[in-house]
Amino acid sequence: MKFMKLGSKPDSFQSDADCVRYVSGELASDFIITVGDVKFYLHKFPLLSKSAHLQKSAAIGNGENTDEVDISDIPGGPAAFEICAKFCYGMIVTLNAYNVIAARCAAEYLGMNEH
Repeated sequence: MKFMKLGSKPDSFQSDADCVRYVSGELASDFIITVGDVKFYLHKFPLLSKSAHLQKSAAIGNGENTDEVDISDIPGGPAAFEICAKFCYGMIVTLNAYNVIAARCAAEYLGMNEH
């Protein structure tokens, strides 16, 4: 049986500036998420498969563009969202006393659960 490689699993987030973050990988991003003044250029599949809130937001979209979502009201801001996004991508996430509460609140906001 032959398998098609769709892209390698990304292992880190990159940053062009303080307000632009993206996943390094072979596939071009197809989903833009704005959190405060930070834009995340990501991929729909890993995020929508683990977040009920992003599924709903992507269906509604930002006006007529369903590839762009604004979640500026997420608890914990961009740092907490980045932790949740890394989890969705299967990256190693380091939780500690300084970020665990924000990450937990952001995950609850995003509708991330065991199901």
